[in-house]
Amino acid sequence: MKRIFLVGAPRSGTTLLQSLLAAHPEIISFPESKFFQYLLYNKFVKKFPARLSAFFKDEINRPEFLDNFDNSQSTELKVSWFVGVLDSLAVEKQKSIWLEKTPEHLYFIKDIERFLPDAKFIYIWRNPMDTIASLHEVTRISPELWGDGWDLDHCIKRWEEGVLTSYSHVHQSNHKLVKYENLLEDKTKFISEICDFLEIEYDSKMLVNYKAKAGNLSLNLPWHQGLTRDIESTKVYKYHSCFKSQEIQYILDKIKGVNSEIGYRVKVEVTEPISDIEIPQIFDRLYCTVQLEGVKLGIVELPVCDGMVAGAVLADAIAAKFAWQILQRFFQYRTWESIRQLSESSLSKLHRKIEWNDFLQEIWDGFDDDSNPQLTRNELSIISHNQDLIVVEVSEELPNIQVDFSEIDVLVKVGGVPIGIVTVAVEHNLVSAEKLRSAIIQYTNFELCVAAVREALLGKPLNGKMSLRSHLALSAQKMANASKSLNAVGSGGIYPEDAVIFGRHHGAIGTSVSRRATLPVVALRELAEAAEIAGEKMIQIPLEKDFPKQIIYAPEILDRNPSEGEVSKSVKPQFFNNNSVTQQLPIFAYRRISPDGFNAVTPQGFAQQLQRLKKQGYYSVSWENWQSAKLTKTALPGKPVLLTFDGGYLDFLEYAFPLLQQFDFTATVFVVTESIGKTNSWEKADSPAVQLMGWPEIRQLRDAGIEIGSMSATYQPLTGLSPTEIVREGAKSRAILEGGLGKYVKCFAYPYGSVDQIVEHLIGAIGYTFGVGYGSRFSSFADSLLSLPRMQVTAANWGKLGW
Repeated sequence: MKRIFLVGAPRSGTTLLQSLLAAHPEIISFPESKFFQYLLYNKFVKKFPARLSAFFKDEINRPEFLDNFDNSQSTELKVSWFVGVLDSLAVEKQKSIWLEKTPEHLYFIKDIERFLPDAKFIYIWRNPMDTIASLHEVTRISPELWGDGWDLDHCIKRWEEGVLTSYSHVHQSNHKLVKYENLLEDKTKFISEICDFLEIEYDSKMLVNYKAKAGNLSLNLPWHQGLTRDIESTKVYKYHSCFKSQEIQYILDKIKGVNSEIGYRVKVEVTEPISDIEIPQIFDRLYCTVQLEGVKLGIVELPVCDGMVAGAVLADAIAAKFAWQILQRFFQYRTWESIRQLSESSLSKLHRKIEWNDFLQEIWDGFDDDSNPQLTRNELSIISHNQDLIVVEVSEELPNIQVDFSEIDVLVKVGGVPIGIVTVAVEHNLVSAEKLRSAIIQYTNFELCVAAVREALLGKPLNGKMSLRSHLALSAQKMANASKSLNAVGSGGIYPEDAVIFGRHHGAIGTSVSRRATLPVVALRELAEAAEIAGEKMIQIPLEKDFPKQIIYAPEILDRNPSEGEVSKSVKPQFFNNNSVTQQLPIFAYRRISPDGFNAVTPQGFAQQLQRLKKQGYYSVSWENWQSAKLTKTALPGKPVLLTFDGGYLDFLEYAFPLLQQFDFTATVFVVTESIGKTNSWEKADSPAVQLMGWPEIRQLRDAGIEIGSMSATYQPLTGLSPTEIVREGAKSRAILEGGLGKYVKCFAYPYGSVDQIVEHLIGAIGYTFGVGYGSRFSSFADSLLSLPRMQVTAANWGKLGW
C-alpha cells in the first residue's frame, strides 16, 4: 500500500489537487483527518478523541472503526491503528494508494516520516498575494471554525511557513513540491508529473471526474465553494478587493526576503567553462555565487525559465557585475610577466590598481591617454562605403571611413559579438579612425569592458601571456568560422543548436548593448498569440507550432557603468570625472488629478505645483535625454524633470493634460492594458470605481506628444510571480500597447513599485528600456535604467518633497 500526504499552507489549492488525484482509479482519499495535528500538537491533544469521533462518524460515515480505538495506547500504537484503518478502506475499495490531505500536517513531516518511512509527500504552494488574501477573507467568513488570531500578520506567517517548509524538503526523493499556478498553466502536464511521482499511469478522466469528488472531500464547506468550476485562471485577483494599497505594500515588504531563501544555489568559478545549468522545475530563481580563483566575488541573481539557465546568459550576467575585478586579476598576471622580463625593481606595479587606460591599451595597442583618444601610430588607410551602417571589430585596426552621408551608424563588435550601434557625425565625407574610436569609447562606455571580459576572459585561466586584444581577435575568428551564423543584433557567444535568438535595434544615437536573458517558452507562446491578435509587428516572435527547447532574448540595456569599487576615482576616464557625476533627475509619480478621489491632487493644487516648477526653472526632458546623460556622464542643462501618471485615468485628459500644455510640460502616462476603457479594478478596496481612458483618448495623447508606457497587463506585484507570469504581464501589455499605438513602447512602471533583480532582468529582456518604481529620492547616474526611483506625489505630501 502506498501512503501519500498532501500538505501546504491553507488556501493554497490543497483541496483542488486532492480532488484531482482522488479521481484516479488507483487512489482513495478522505476529508481532512487532522490526525497528526490533534495527536501531536499539545494545544489539541485533549480534543483528540472528539476529533477522531467527528472524522469517522460525521465525515466519512464509518463509526464502526472507532470500536477498536483505545486512547490509552501509546502514540506509536495510535498511529499504527489509524494507518491500518486507512489501509483497510483502500483495500475495501480496491485501491492501491490512499491520499491524506491536511494542510496542517506540514508541521509534522518529521514525525510522520518517523512512523511511516515509506510515505510520500506532496506540497503545494500558491502566489503569496492570492493565498494571504484568501486566508484573510475566509477566517472572517467563518471565525468560529478557523479560530482567533488570523490577522494580516498571521496570514502572512502561515503562507511563509508553508513555502519555507516545503522548499526545505525539495531535494528529497519522496517529496514533491508543486505550484498551484503551474496547474493553471498546463493541467495535463501538471497531473502527469505527479502521477509519475506516484508511479501510476496518468488518466485523462481525472480532469473531468474531480468535480464529483470535490463535494464529499471538502464536506461542502462554504470556503470550498467553486471547486467544481473548470480549472482556469479567473483573472480576478481577490487581494485587489480585500486589501488597500497600503496593506498590499505592507505584505510585499514582509515577504520580500522569502524569494532569496527558496532560490536554487550554485557556485561558479569564472576561470572554468561556464555551462548551461539544469535546475529542477520548481525553482524560479538562481542565486549563483561567483568565485575568481577560489575567492568569492559576489552573487548573481537570474530567473530560471523552463528548468534552465543558459551558460551564455550566466556568463553575460557575471561579466556585467564583475568585469572590473576579473580584469584586475588579468592585469596582475600580465604585469608580472612584464616585470619578470624587465627587472625585479618594478614589483610595486603589481599592487597598483588597473586604470581605464590600461584596458584601452590592451584593446588598441599604442593607445594614447588624451582627451581625444587616438593611436600613436599612423592610420592612413581609407575605406569607402556607400551604406549608412558599417560594421567594425574593436580587435582589428579601425579604418578611416569615406562616405557620402551626414552621419553613419557603426555596428560595434567585440570579439565577433555585436554590442551596439554608435552614430557618428561625418565631416567632409570622412570619419577618421580617431573620431570613430572616441565615439565607441564614449557611447559604449563600460559595456565595452563587459563585452571584452565576457568574450575574451570568462571560462579561461587568466594567467596566460596573450593580450586582451589577441584574445578578442581569436574569439572573433572563432565566431567567423562558426558553422551557423546568428543573425540577430545583440546576440553573441556560442549558443546551443536548438536555441533561437531574438534581438533588435532602433538605430538611435547611443549604444544598443546586449543583455541576454532566457524567457519561458509558455509565456512566449501566449505573447505570440497576443501579438498576432493585436496585429503587432514590432515584437518578433515565431508563430510556429513547435518551439525550440531554449529561447534566448537579447534586449537593450544601456546603463552598465563601473560601480564604486570597480574603478577607483582617480583612474576613471575623463567622462567619469566631471562634476555631472552627481547630477540628479527628479521623477515624480502622480496618480489622479481630480477635484476628489483617493490620493488625488486637485487641479488647483496641480496648477500651483507646475507654476512653482516653472518659476524655479524646471523643464520636461525625455527618457532618452536622461539615458544619454547617464551614458556619457554629461550633465543635462538647467533643471530637468520627468512627470509621470499611473493608471491611465480618464480624468487625466480633462484636468492634467490642459495644465501640462499651459505650463509647457509633457508627461508619461502608464496604463494597465487589460483595463483600457474599463475601471480601476485593482483599487476596489481604496476607492469607488473610476473610469479609465480608452483607445481614442490614449491615441489622442500620443498624437499630442504624451509618452504612453505600460503598467503591466493586470496590475499584479511582479516580485510575487513566477518568471512565466512576469513575462506574460510585461510582454502581453507591450504587445497590446504597440499594436494599439503603432509605435515602440519603451517604458514600464512596476505595479506597487515592486521590483527586484529578477523582475528587472526579465522586463529588460522583454524589450523595455526604462523601468520605474517608487522611492524617496531623485534619480542619479548610479541608478539602473530599469529601476529608476520616482517620488510619489499626493495632495498631502507635496510640501515634504524638499522643494
